[in-house]
Amino acid sequence: MQKLYHGTLARNVPSIRAQGLVPQKGSWTKAFYNDAPDLLYAVDEGRKARLIAIITGQLARSGIVRLLDGYTFDDFENDLSTHGAVVVFSTANFSYCEPLSELKHPSSVEQGDWYSTKPVSIAAIDEIMTGRGMVDWLNPQEVDFDCRHRCILHERNLNTTCSR
Repeated sequence: MQKLYHGTLARNVPSIRAQGLVPQKGSWTKAFYNDAPDLLYAVDEGRKARLIAIITGQLARSGIVRLLDGYTFDDFENDLSTHGAVVVFSTANFSYCEPLSELKHPSSVEQGDWYSTKPVSIAAIDEIMTGRGMVDWLNPQEVDFDCRHRCILHERNLNTTCSR
C-alpha cells in the first residue's frame, strides 16, 4: 500500500502519539479557505516540496519563525529540523484529488492532495520523522527557499504578498 505524508509542527507530536491524526481545519487552511471542512490532508512522496511549504506556512502562522534580515537557508533548515515533523501512514480511507479530475472535491483540496474525513489511528502511523533525518528526507533546495519559502515566511499574516 502506498505511503502518505502529513506535515505538521514538532510540538504536535505528543498529541499525535496520544490520539493519532484527527481531521481538522488548521490555521494554514483557514487562511486560504474559510469554508473548508474538517479534513486530514496528506501528500504522496512525489510532493515533498508541498510538505515543505505546508510546514513552512505552519511555522510562519504559529509565530515560531519570523523572517528577519540575514535569515539564511541554513537557518531555514535548522528551523525545519527543530520545529517540523512529518507523519507517515498508508492510504487507507483517503481520497485522491487527481489533476484535471472531473470529480467534485472540497474547495480546500488541491490537485495532487490526498484527504480524509476519518482520523488516522496511532496503530496506523508507520513513523513520525523529526530532526535532521526528516530534513535530509525532505531535501529542501536553496532555490526553492529563495523563490517560495522565503515568501511564505514573509507572508506571516497571509494578507500580503511577497514582492522580490
